[in-house]
Amino acid sequence: MFCIQTAEGQDSTGVDNILCLGIRGHYGFIIPHSRQIKELSYSRPWGLEAEIAWHLMSENIWRYCYCYPRTGFGLFYVNLDNPDILGYSVALYPFIEPYIRAEKKLNFSFRFGIGPAYVSKYYDPETNPDNFFFSSHLSFIVQLSFAVHYRINEHFTTRLGFNYNHISNGGIKVPNVGMNYPTINLGLDYSLKQAVFVERSRQAGEDLYDKKCWFDAYFLGTAKNAEKGEDHLYPVIGAGICYNYLVGRILAVSAGTEWISDFSEKERIKREYAGDPEAELPDHNRAAVLLGIDVLFGRFSFIHQWGIYYYEPNPARNRMYQRYGLNFRFTKRLYTGVNIKAHGHVADLMDLRLGIIF
Repeated sequence: MFCIQTAEGQDSTGVDNILCLGIRGHYGFIIPHSRQIKELSYSRPWGLEAEIAWHLMSENIWRYCYCYPRTGFGLFYVNLDNPDILGYSVALYPFIEPYIRAEKKLNFSFRFGIGPAYVSKYYDPETNPDNFFFSSHLSFIVQLSFAVHYRINEHFTTRLGFNYNHISNGGIKVPNVGMNYPTINLGLDYSLKQAVFVERSRQAGEDLYDKKCWFDAYFLGTAKNAEKGEDHLYPVIGAGICYNYLVGRILAVSAGTEWISDFSEKERIKREYAGDPEAELPDHNRAAVLLGIDVLFGRFSFIHQWGIYYYEPNPARNRMYQRYGLNFRFTKRLYTGVNIKAHGHVADLMDLRLGIIF
């Protein structure tokens, strides 16, 4: 997906993008963010990661962030250090990674990636009752990382990084406590052709976006089950509207509101009040105010929002929640994306969305 719009073979200045290969090892620990998984959090995950990426060299790309970003795909294998209960995971995820001071031998990068993950062991009430991390083979990984690079020569670069990794099924099935495991990684990158970064000058007063502020409205949808161990999925739908204000070249702040109707929550309420047919059931709908930041890279935007419920007749796990997402604008006004909503460290749902900018 990332490569469709950005990884052109050559730009108008005649500077080619660079195809890169990388490999690295990971070692980390599991954060015991829930009492349900505290006894399993002694494990020390270790893993191997390989990637293919394009270092984007065009002036148009550079002007978005005054940096040379990479975009590509990572293949990430992690042994969770408990073969009988936790097993292992394999993830394939796309990422975007802005490089700061790429023209220098010593440089830095920040990475955001999200994609599907396979986990070999998951909760089963009879055969694996202790694994509250996962409830199905198919999950999703969200990865944030910071790395320091040292360029040995025009082809080889060393990498030392810190990752924050989260794996869950996005709340589709329960139990779904999810796993948060930071890792340190060390590896080597190889550029298939000589890496030469043009030192470009910034132009004062240069604007990348024709609007300083804008609104966007969206509709979202997904599905969840109501209780652990069951297979039936109930729909989750919602809508929201946000006001966005550009405060830098690629950074915007946002404020808005969203409404979510979770029919798995409606089913749980019905079951809870099944013994009292005269009771008035609380509404399963919820509404929240949102505050957030958007990092903009051309057609892509990475969002981090904080939500506070102002309407929740049936209280949620926490009154506050966070959203992490990646949106892609496929026309000037329309965009699509994937978001994860979490109460603290526990993922509540992963949704797909369609939005309009005006």
